[in-house]
Amino acid sequence: MTKYSQIADALLAWFELNRRDLPWREDRTAYGTWVSEIMLQQTRVTAVIPYFKRFLTLFPNIPALAVSPQADVYKAWEGLGYYSRAANLQKGAKYCSDHFEGRLPNDYQQLLSIPGIGPYTAGAIASLAFGLPEPAVDGNVIRVFSRLFALRIFPQDIKAKIEVSTLVKDSFPEDRAGDFNEAVMDLGAAVCIPGNPSCDICPVSIFCAAFMLGIQKELPLRKPKKELPVITYTIVVMRKGQQLFIRQRPDTGLLANLFEFPSYPELLNPDELQAHLCRDYGILPVQIHSILPLGAASHTFSHLKWKMEGYLVDISENGKVSIPLRVSEKQSQGDYYSIPMAKTLAFASAIRAYTSIVL
Repeated sequence: MTKYSQIADALLAWFELNRRDLPWREDRTAYGTWVSEIMLQQTRVTAVIPYFKRFLTLFPNIPALAVSPQADVYKAWEGLGYYSRAANLQKGAKYCSDHFEGRLPNDYQQLLSIPGIGPYTAGAIASLAFGLPEPAVDGNVIRVFSRLFALRIFPQDIKAKIEVSTLVKDSFPEDRAGDFNEAVMDLGAAVCIPGNPSCDICPVSIFCAAFMLGIQKELPLRKPKKELPVITYTIVVMRKGQQLFIRQRPDTGLLANLFEFPSYPELLNPDELQAHLCRDYGILPVQIHSILPLGAASHTFSHLKWKMEGYLVDISENGKVSIPLRVSEKQSQGDYYSIPMAKTLAFASAIRAYTSIVL
Protein backbone atom coordinates (compact mmCIF):
# COMPACT_ATOMS: atom_id res chain seq x y z
CA MET A 1 0.00 0.00 0.00
CA THR A 2 1.48 3.36 -1.03
CA LYS A 3 1.66 6.48 1.11
CA TYR A 4 -0.94 8.05 -1.18
CA SER A 5 -3.47 5.28 -0.61
CA GLN A 6 -2.78 5.25 3.14
CA ILE A 7 -3.46 8.99 3.30
CA ALA A 8 -6.65 8.57 1.31
CA ASP A 9 -7.94 5.72 3.48
CA ALA A 10 -7.21 7.51 6.76
CA LEU A 11 -8.65 10.78 5.51
CA LEU A 12 -11.87 9.25 4.18
CA ALA A 13 -12.40 7.29 7.40
CA TRP A 14 -12.06 10.55 9.36
CA PHE A 15 -14.37 12.33 6.91
CA GLU A 16 -17.14 9.77 7.38
CA LEU A 17 -17.27 10.65 11.07
CA ASN A 18 -16.50 14.36 10.94
CA ARG A 19 -17.89 15.76 7.71
CA ARG A 20 -19.53 19.16 8.11
CA ASP A 21 -23.29 19.35 7.79
CA LEU A 22 -23.67 21.94 5.03
CA PRO A 23 -26.78 22.77 2.98
CA TRP A 24 -25.10 22.33 -0.41
CA ARG A 25 -24.17 18.79 0.60
CA GLU A 26 -27.72 17.78 1.55
CA ASP A 27 -28.96 17.41 -2.01
CA ARG A 28 -25.82 17.68 -4.12
CA THR A 29 -26.43 19.29 -7.52
CA ALA A 30 -24.05 20.83 -10.02
CA TYR A 31 -25.82 24.20 -9.78
CA GLY A 32 -25.83 24.22 -5.97
CA THR A 33 -22.16 23.24 -5.96
CA TRP A 34 -21.35 26.09 -8.33
CA VAL A 35 -23.24 28.70 -6.29
CA SER A 36 -21.74 27.53 -3.00
CA GLU A 37 -18.17 27.48 -4.31
CA ILE A 38 -18.48 31.01 -5.72
CA MET A 39 -19.97 32.28 -2.44
CA LEU A 40 -17.25 30.57 -0.40
CA GLN A 41 -14.48 32.43 -2.20
CA GLN A 42 -13.04 34.82 0.41
CA THR A 43 -16.08 34.34 2.67
CA ARG A 44 -16.53 32.21 5.82
CA VAL A 45 -18.78 29.17 5.68
CA THR A 46 -21.01 30.41 8.52
CA ALA A 47 -21.64 33.66 6.67
CA VAL A 48 -22.42 31.88 3.39
CA ILE A 49 -25.06 29.42 4.68
CA PRO A 50 -28.04 31.83 4.96
CA TYR A 51 -27.11 33.54 1.67
CA PHE A 52 -26.91 30.19 -0.11
CA LYS A 53 -30.35 29.10 1.09
CA ARG A 54 -31.95 32.41 0.15
CA PHE A 55 -30.19 32.57 -3.24
CA LEU A 56 -31.43 29.13 -4.27
CA THR A 57 -34.94 30.03 -3.17
CA LEU A 58 -34.87 33.15 -5.35
CA PHE A 59 -32.94 31.60 -8.26
CA PRO A 60 -33.59 27.83 -8.05
CA ASN A 61 -31.85 26.93 -11.29
CA ILE A 62 -29.61 28.25 -14.05
CA PRO A 63 -32.41 29.49 -16.36
CA ALA A 64 -34.00 31.44 -13.48
CA LEU A 65 -30.68 33.10 -12.62
CA ALA A 66 -29.94 33.86 -16.27
CA VAL A 67 -33.15 35.85 -16.87
CA SER A 68 -33.36 37.66 -13.52
CA PRO A 69 -32.64 41.41 -13.37
CA GLN A 70 -29.10 42.09 -12.25
CA ALA A 71 -30.44 44.38 -9.53
CA ASP A 72 -32.28 41.43 -7.98
CA VAL A 73 -29.15 39.27 -8.08
CA TYR A 74 -27.10 42.02 -6.45
CA LYS A 75 -29.73 42.55 -3.77
CA ALA A 76 -29.66 38.82 -2.94
CA TRP A 77 -25.86 39.07 -2.74
CA GLU A 78 -25.84 42.24 -0.60
CA GLY A 79 -23.53 41.84 2.37
CA LEU A 80 -21.38 39.06 0.90
CA GLY A 81 -19.05 41.54 -0.78
CA TYR A 82 -16.95 41.04 -3.90
CA TYR A 83 -20.00 41.64 -6.10
CA SER A 84 -18.09 40.75 -9.24
CA ARG A 85 -18.67 37.15 -8.14
CA ALA A 86 -22.42 37.65 -8.46
CA ALA A 87 -22.03 39.35 -11.84
CA ASN A 88 -19.83 36.54 -13.14
CA LEU A 89 -22.21 33.91 -11.77
CA GLN A 90 -25.04 35.43 -13.77
CA LYS A 91 -22.86 35.75 -16.87
CA GLY A 92 -22.03 32.08 -16.52
CA ALA A 93 -25.74 31.21 -16.16
CA LYS A 94 -26.53 33.08 -19.37
CA TYR A 95 -23.68 31.28 -21.12
CA CYS A 96 -25.00 27.91 -19.94
CA SER A 97 -28.48 28.83 -21.19
CA ASP A 98 -27.05 29.72 -24.59
CA HIS A 99 -24.57 26.84 -24.96
CA PHE A 100 -25.53 23.96 -22.63
CA GLU A 101 -29.34 24.02 -22.56
CA GLY A 102 -29.42 25.65 -19.14
CA ARG A 103 -27.27 23.02 -17.44
CA LEU A 104 -23.67 22.66 -16.32
CA PRO A 105 -21.72 20.21 -18.51
CA ASN A 106 -20.14 17.14 -16.91
CA ASP A 107 -16.83 17.81 -18.61
CA TYR A 108 -13.92 19.67 -17.00
CA GLN A 109 -12.77 21.50 -20.14
CA GLN A 110 -16.31 22.58 -20.99
CA LEU A 111 -16.76 23.86 -17.43
CA LEU A 112 -13.64 25.98 -17.92
CA SER A 113 -15.25 27.60 -20.97
CA ILE A 114 -17.98 29.17 -18.81
CA PRO A 115 -17.35 32.80 -17.79
CA GLY A 116 -16.41 33.07 -14.12
CA ILE A 117 -15.38 29.41 -13.73
CA GLY A 118 -11.67 28.86 -13.23
CA PRO A 119 -9.64 25.70 -12.52
CA TYR A 120 -10.64 25.43 -8.85
CA THR A 121 -14.38 25.88 -9.41
CA ALA A 122 -14.33 23.60 -12.44
CA GLY A 123 -12.54 20.94 -10.41
CA ALA A 124 -15.00 21.30 -7.54
CA ILE A 125 -18.05 20.96 -9.79
CA ALA A 126 -16.52 18.11 -11.79
CA SER A 127 -15.52 16.07 -8.73
CA LEU A 128 -18.25 16.92 -6.22
CA ALA A 129 -21.24 16.95 -8.56
CA PHE A 130 -20.16 14.52 -11.27
CA GLY A 131 -17.62 12.31 -9.49
CA LEU A 132 -14.85 13.04 -12.00
CA PRO A 133 -11.21 12.65 -10.82
CA GLU A 134 -10.35 16.34 -11.00
CA PRO A 135 -8.52 18.18 -8.19
CA ALA A 136 -10.05 21.27 -6.59
CA VAL A 137 -7.03 23.12 -5.25
CA ASP A 138 -7.66 26.13 -3.02
CA GLY A 139 -5.77 27.58 -0.06
CA ASN A 140 -6.94 24.85 2.31
CA VAL A 141 -5.78 22.09 -0.01
CA ILE A 142 -2.42 23.74 -0.66
CA ARG A 143 -1.87 24.11 3.08
CA VAL A 144 -2.69 20.45 3.81
CA PHE A 145 -0.49 19.07 1.04
CA SER A 146 2.38 21.47 1.66
CA ARG A 147 2.53 20.01 5.18
CA LEU A 148 1.92 16.38 4.23
CA PHE A 149 4.86 16.46 1.81
CA ALA A 150 6.92 19.27 3.45
CA LEU A 151 6.69 21.44 0.36
CA ARG A 152 8.33 24.84 0.75
CA ILE A 153 5.88 26.64 -1.52
CA PHE A 154 4.01 29.93 -1.58
CA PRO A 155 0.24 29.37 -1.99
CA GLN A 156 -0.09 32.31 -4.36
CA ASP A 157 2.37 30.89 -6.90
CA ILE A 158 0.95 29.08 -9.91
CA LYS A 159 3.66 26.41 -9.62
CA ALA A 160 2.38 25.60 -6.12
CA LYS A 161 -1.09 24.86 -7.48
CA ILE A 162 0.36 22.73 -10.28
CA GLU A 163 2.51 20.71 -7.87
CA VAL A 164 -0.33 20.19 -5.39
CA SER A 165 -2.77 19.30 -8.19
CA THR A 166 -0.44 16.49 -9.25
CA LEU A 167 -0.22 15.17 -5.68
CA VAL A 168 -4.00 15.30 -5.27
CA LYS A 169 -4.48 13.31 -8.48
CA ASP A 170 -1.96 10.74 -7.27
CA SER A 171 -3.89 10.45 -3.99
CA PHE A 172 -7.38 10.00 -5.42
CA PRO A 173 -9.06 6.78 -4.28
CA GLU A 174 -10.93 4.91 -6.96
CA ASP A 175 -14.43 6.32 -7.56
CA ARG A 176 -14.29 8.71 -4.57
CA ALA A 177 -12.59 11.82 -5.94
CA GLY A 178 -15.37 14.09 -4.72
CA ASP A 179 -15.31 12.69 -1.18
CA PHE A 180 -11.53 12.99 -1.12
CA ASN A 181 -11.61 16.63 -2.22
CA GLU A 182 -14.24 17.45 0.41
CA ALA A 183 -12.30 15.57 3.09
CA VAL A 184 -9.18 17.63 2.38
CA MET A 185 -11.26 20.84 2.45
CA ASP A 186 -12.79 19.90 5.83
CA LEU A 187 -9.43 18.87 7.26
CA GLY A 188 -7.94 22.22 6.23
CA ALA A 189 -10.88 24.12 7.70
CA ALA A 190 -11.06 22.30 11.04
CA VAL A 191 -7.72 20.63 11.82
CA CYS A 192 -4.87 21.62 9.49
CA ILE A 193 -5.58 25.29 10.06
CA PRO A 194 -3.22 28.21 9.39
CA GLY A 195 -0.60 29.05 11.98
CA ASN A 196 -1.15 26.42 14.65
CA PRO A 197 -2.60 23.16 13.29
CA SER A 198 -4.19 20.60 15.62
CA CYS A 199 -1.76 17.81 14.81
CA ASP A 200 -2.75 15.84 17.91
CA ILE A 201 -6.17 15.07 16.40
CA CYS A 202 -5.15 14.92 12.75
CA PRO A 203 -5.98 11.58 11.08
CA VAL A 204 -2.98 11.81 8.75
CA SER A 205 -0.32 13.24 11.08
CA ILE A 206 1.56 9.92 11.03
CA PHE A 207 2.07 10.42 7.29
CA CYS A 208 2.85 14.15 7.54
CA ALA A 209 6.44 15.03 6.64
CA ALA A 210 6.19 18.52 8.13
CA PHE A 211 4.91 17.10 11.42
CA MET A 212 7.78 14.62 11.51
CA LEU A 213 10.26 17.46 10.94
CA GLY A 214 8.51 19.81 13.39
CA ILE A 215 8.02 22.49 10.73
CA GLN A 216 4.23 22.30 10.31
CA LYS A 217 3.73 25.83 11.65
CA GLU A 218 6.15 27.20 9.06
CA LEU A 219 4.29 25.78 6.05
CA PRO A 220 3.13 26.83 3.62
CA LEU A 221 5.57 29.69 3.23
CA ARG A 222 4.18 33.18 3.69
CA LYS A 223 5.26 36.24 1.78
CA PRO A 224 5.53 39.48 3.80
CA LYS A 225 2.26 41.38 3.71
CA LYS A 226 2.33 44.67 1.86
CA GLU A 227 0.85 47.64 3.62
CA LEU A 228 -2.42 48.56 1.94
CA PRO A 229 -2.86 52.09 0.58
CA VAL A 230 -5.47 54.10 2.46
CA ILE A 231 -8.05 56.32 0.75
CA THR A 232 -10.13 58.75 2.79
CA TYR A 233 -13.75 59.62 2.03
CA THR A 234 -16.47 61.83 3.40
CA ILE A 235 -19.80 60.02 3.01
CA VAL A 236 -22.78 62.35 2.64
CA VAL A 237 -26.28 61.10 3.45
CA MET A 238 -28.60 63.80 2.13
CA ARG A 239 -32.13 63.52 3.46
CA LYS A 240 -35.10 65.52 2.30
CA GLY A 241 -38.09 64.64 4.46
CA GLN A 242 -38.48 60.87 4.11
CA GLN A 243 -36.29 60.63 1.02
CA LEU A 244 -32.58 59.94 0.64
CA PHE A 245 -30.32 61.04 -2.17
CA ILE A 246 -28.69 57.94 -3.71
CA ARG A 247 -26.61 57.32 -6.78
CA GLN A 248 -25.37 54.25 -8.62
CA ARG A 249 -21.70 53.51 -9.18
CA PRO A 250 -20.34 53.10 -12.74
CA ASP A 251 -20.82 49.74 -14.46
CA THR A 252 -17.08 49.04 -14.41
CA GLY A 253 -14.43 49.21 -11.73
CA LEU A 254 -14.62 48.80 -7.97
CA LEU A 255 -18.14 48.01 -6.64
CA ALA A 256 -19.58 48.29 -10.14
CA ASN A 257 -23.32 49.02 -10.41
CA LEU A 258 -23.87 49.12 -6.64
CA PHE A 259 -25.72 51.97 -4.97
CA GLU A 260 -24.16 54.45 -2.60
CA PHE A 261 -24.46 57.86 -0.99
CA PRO A 262 -22.45 60.71 -2.51
CA SER A 263 -18.89 60.98 -1.27
CA TYR A 264 -15.82 63.17 -1.46
CA PRO A 265 -12.27 61.73 -1.58
CA GLU A 266 -11.12 63.72 1.43
CA LEU A 267 -12.15 64.26 5.03
CA LEU A 268 -14.28 67.42 5.25
CA ASN A 269 -15.50 69.38 8.24
CA PRO A 270 -19.15 70.60 8.25
CA ASP A 271 -18.29 74.04 6.88
CA GLU A 272 -16.25 72.57 4.03
CA LEU A 273 -18.99 70.07 3.29
CA GLN A 274 -21.62 72.82 3.14
CA ALA A 275 -19.50 74.70 0.59
CA HIS A 276 -19.12 71.54 -1.53
CA LEU A 277 -22.87 70.86 -1.47
CA CYS A 278 -23.58 74.40 -2.61
CA ARG A 279 -21.05 74.13 -5.42
CA ASP A 280 -21.90 70.61 -6.62
CA TYR A 281 -25.61 70.28 -5.86
CA GLY A 282 -26.85 73.84 -5.73
CA ILE A 283 -27.97 73.42 -2.12
CA LEU A 284 -27.93 76.79 -0.39
CA PRO A 285 -26.96 77.12 3.28
CA VAL A 286 -30.51 78.30 4.12
CA GLN A 287 -31.87 75.01 2.73
CA ILE A 288 -29.77 72.94 5.16
CA HIS A 289 -31.50 72.29 8.47
CA SER A 290 -28.60 70.43 10.04
CA ILE A 291 -25.37 68.56 9.40
CA LEU A 292 -24.98 65.76 11.92
CA PRO A 293 -21.90 63.52 12.22
CA LEU A 294 -22.52 59.81 11.64
CA GLY A 295 -19.09 58.78 12.87
CA ALA A 296 -16.01 57.16 11.44
CA ALA A 297 -15.94 53.83 9.59
CA SER A 298 -13.44 51.81 7.62
CA HIS A 299 -13.55 49.01 5.08
CA THR A 300 -10.68 46.85 3.88
CA PHE A 301 -10.60 45.52 0.33
CA SER A 302 -8.03 43.04 -0.94
CA HIS A 303 -5.89 45.83 -2.39
CA LEU A 304 -6.74 49.00 -0.45
CA LYS A 305 -8.50 50.39 2.60
CA TRP A 306 -11.14 53.07 2.93
CA LYS A 307 -11.29 55.35 5.95
CA MET A 308 -14.51 57.33 6.10
CA GLU A 309 -16.32 60.02 8.02
CA GLY A 310 -20.06 60.27 7.53
CA TYR A 311 -22.57 63.13 7.82
CA LEU A 312 -26.35 63.23 7.72
CA VAL A 313 -27.47 66.40 5.96
CA ASP A 314 -31.12 67.30 6.44
CA ILE A 315 -32.35 69.49 3.58
CA SER A 316 -35.48 71.61 3.38
CA GLU A 317 -38.26 69.77 1.54
CA ASN A 318 -38.81 72.78 -0.71
CA GLY A 319 -35.21 72.71 -1.92
CA LYS A 320 -35.16 73.30 -5.68
CA VAL A 321 -32.24 71.14 -6.77
CA SER A 322 -32.49 67.34 -6.68
CA ILE A 323 -29.62 66.25 -8.96
CA PRO A 324 -25.97 67.30 -8.90
CA LEU A 325 -24.80 70.17 -11.04
CA ARG A 326 -21.32 68.68 -11.39
CA VAL A 327 -20.96 65.00 -12.15
CA SER A 328 -18.45 62.88 -14.05
CA GLU A 329 -19.47 61.25 -17.34
CA LYS A 330 -19.26 57.76 -15.80
CA GLN A 331 -21.00 58.55 -12.51
CA SER A 332 -24.76 58.20 -12.15
CA GLN A 333 -26.35 61.56 -11.36
CA GLY A 334 -28.48 60.04 -8.65
CA ASP A 335 -31.89 60.99 -7.33
CA TYR A 336 -34.01 61.03 -4.20
CA TYR A 337 -35.53 57.68 -3.17
CA SER A 338 -38.13 56.94 -0.55
CA ILE A 339 -36.75 54.87 2.32
CA PRO A 340 -38.89 51.79 1.40
CA MET A 341 -37.56 52.00 -2.17
CA ALA A 342 -34.00 52.53 -0.95
CA LYS A 343 -34.23 49.32 1.07
CA THR A 344 -34.72 47.35 -2.16
CA LEU A 345 -31.43 48.58 -3.63
CA ALA A 346 -28.11 46.74 -3.37
CA PHE A 347 -25.66 48.96 -1.53
CA ALA A 348 -21.91 48.56 -1.33
CA SER A 349 -20.96 46.70 1.85
CA ALA A 350 -18.21 49.26 2.38
CA ILE A 351 -20.77 51.82 3.55
CA ARG A 352 -22.88 49.45 5.66
CA ALA A 353 -21.98 51.49 8.75
CA TYR A 354 -24.08 54.31 7.28
CA THR A 355 -26.86 52.40 5.52
CA SER A 356 -27.56 50.61 8.80
CA ILE A 357 -28.24 53.96 10.46
CA VAL A 358 -30.60 55.54 7.94
CA LEU A 359 -32.32 52.51 6.36
